[in-house]
Amino acid sequence: MCSINYSFKQPTRHDLDLPTPRWHQKTPNIRTPRAWLVIFGAFTCAFCTVGFMNSFGIFQEYYAKNQLASDSASTIAWLGAISILFLFGISVISGAMLDMFGPKLMVYSGSVGMVFALMMISLCHKFYQFLLAQGVLLGISMALSTWPMLALVGQYIKVKRAAALGIVLAGSSLGGVIWPIVIDRLLKNPKIGFPWTMRIVGFIMIPLFIFSCVAAKSPETQMQSVESANPEPAEGKAVDGPGKKQQRKEQVLALFRQPELRLLCLAIFIIYFGMFAPFFYTTSYAVEMGFGTTLAFYTVSIVNGASFFGRILPGIVADRYGKFNCCILATISSGLIALCWTKVTSVAGLVLWSAAYGFTSGGILSLQQACAAQVATSGTLGLAIGSVSGSAALSAMANVPISGALVEKYGYLSLSIFSGVSLLVGGVLLIAARLVQNKNLRAIV
Repeated sequence: MCSINYSFKQPTRHDLDLPTPRWHQKTPNIRTPRAWLVIFGAFTCAFCTVGFMNSFGIFQEYYAKNQLASDSASTIAWLGAISILFLFGISVISGAMLDMFGPKLMVYSGSVGMVFALMMISLCHKFYQFLLAQGVLLGISMALSTWPMLALVGQYIKVKRAAALGIVLAGSSLGGVIWPIVIDRLLKNPKIGFPWTMRIVGFIMIPLFIFSCVAAKSPETQMQSVESANPEPAEGKAVDGPGKKQQRKEQVLALFRQPELRLLCLAIFIIYFGMFAPFFYTTSYAVEMGFGTTLAFYTVSIVNGASFFGRILPGIVADRYGKFNCCILATISSGLIALCWTKVTSVAGLVLWSAAYGFTSGGILSLQQACAAQVATSGTLGLAIGSVSGSAALSAMANVPISGALVEKYGYLSLSIFSGVSLLVGGVLLIAARLVQNKNLRAIV
């Protein structure tokens, strides 16, 4: 029986004849508690940012009956679409900035901006006001805080990286479970109403963001504190000035020359055309099927509750059986489940379908970052994760209004087909990205 090689040929610093980045020349003794602090800091950040965005389905339904009753479903959907555009689009910039400057400034700015955006949403009455607050400001703030924390986990965790990223992204699933329930209960209380609902949500997020900001400390900062206590000889220092810029340029070019990264970006671009449709439209589908408003609101929590386990368990399995292998399985499974959407005609069927889709799609969301980290070097980790996430910006944005238009004109069957086919095509591209790295079908990639 042939032995399986766990390492794959990728451009390394030695291939490029580049000096190792300063914080990797002599790795400081970063203790486990510090690494866990970063993981939980990123967890709470994802809970407040992407977790809150995952509950947009409840706003879609609420706005259609209240403040934006005169607007169509596809128009309201642009609020979620714009926030997704900024969330994913800015990831390339924030990832690159993390590699160069560290996480603190971005995480601090994003945390303050997130709370401020919620306070502004509480004052909104017209569509353009919601667009600026919940679309633009909220989306930018989420991007500034989410991606640096996610890449920071990749810098700390080297071995069980997929599992660590799965735990972090499970925070967004937990947020997708809790926020819809909290918001629904607050909105139904006549003494609170919409304005104070948003303010209360903002106040809840403040201590969670403070914890994330405290945890936002890169390994480079750790290295500098070690070096200040134990000075290195002059020849051990990294090259400064023009030489350092040239090294950085060569690292970036080497990253983008890799065909597996380009195929991975293209796959994620196609996948996101249809992946978020069930997250945003399961609630309205349940209402149309006459399942009751209460159950309809809870379908968002069911999808995200199953996604919580779908982000942790595949990550643990992927560290053993291959990140690309598990991501391919999760993507194709999600596509097949999405194609069965309109076959759900009972309450039990809806609950089961929501749980199944939430679990498999959760695997995509966590493993795409692990796949990006696999094809990167330590010095380009933030850029790789940002590039893969950024490739989904336009398709994720287009997904929401396209889904709304399909539902209005052709019904939910067309949305089911659109979502399923985009996931299956993305799965085929992921297979291509996996085969570029190793053509052995039994290999762990």
